[in-house]
Amino acid sequence: MSDELTIKEVEILGYYDFMGYMGIPYFNVGGVASIDKLAELCKITKNTKVLEVGCGTGANACFLAKTYGCSVVGVDIAEHMVEYAQKRVEELGLTDFVSFKVGNAYSLEFPEEEFDVVLTVFVSQFLDPTRVFPEFFRVLKPGGYLGVNEMYKADPIPADVMDRVNNGEKAFRELTELPFTLRSPATWRIVFESLGFSDVILEEHSNASEKPYAQSSVENFGGWGAFIGTLWRIIVYMLRSSRMRERFIKIGKAKRVLVQDKVTSKYLGYILCVGRKASSTK
Repeated sequence: MSDELTIKEVEILGYYDFMGYMGIPYFNVGGVASIDKLAELCKITKNTKVLEVGCGTGANACFLAKTYGCSVVGVDIAEHMVEYAQKRVEELGLTDFVSFKVGNAYSLEFPEEEFDVVLTVFVSQFLDPTRVFPEFFRVLKPGGYLGVNEMYKADPIPADVMDRVNNGEKAFRELTELPFTLRSPATWRIVFESLGFSDVILEEHSNASEKPYAQSSVENFGGWGAFIGTLWRIIVYMLRSSRMRERFIKIGKAKRVLVQDKVTSKYLGYILCVGRKASSTK
């Protein structure tokens, strides 16, 4: 990883570079079980070449390579995320299977028809599907699969609950400076079908607050030792910087509203949605 930064340098990091510098894994409501299921739906085997867009600190990519023996390329727009991911893959001895690079989802630096599977986990909801799904389609081989693991909101939602959900979405938009949007399961299906993917399969997993994401997060950190070490760094930064305190308060608020709130979580969950690129084009 890069050298230790000063408080001032940390304060000006963007959200994802900051999370990568801190070694905080990407958030995933469904935990490891949801990644395993997504791999099953995308028919990942040891012969599969996978692209994970928005790879974060590399936990999902390493899990897939270790579990299925597939090759995985991860891209992320945040340099510190990629640095941490590369450290993870080296420590796990998976350099023959997994690699990472800095990249932009809207302009992937890969040739056409390069991958058997493209995946996103808690990433596509920050992106404009009309711009990014055609790019995913481009780099997929004929017959390849696009699979996403993203949060959803039910339709309809009572007005008072919708206000709370809107506040959670707003908090994530402010944190990331990206157009964070929770879509309904029906809307996710329409997105896939309208942008060229067929044989769409969508699994809906409701009530986000009941999912075992906390334990999975500890595993993604690399165990309790790494988790406690990161927690201590967070406490130190909060004590030393009012800007850091404000940032962590916003992160906590966003997650409480969208995941831990017993009222809103009844109308929220995650979807696993998979679509296939036609085996041949006419």
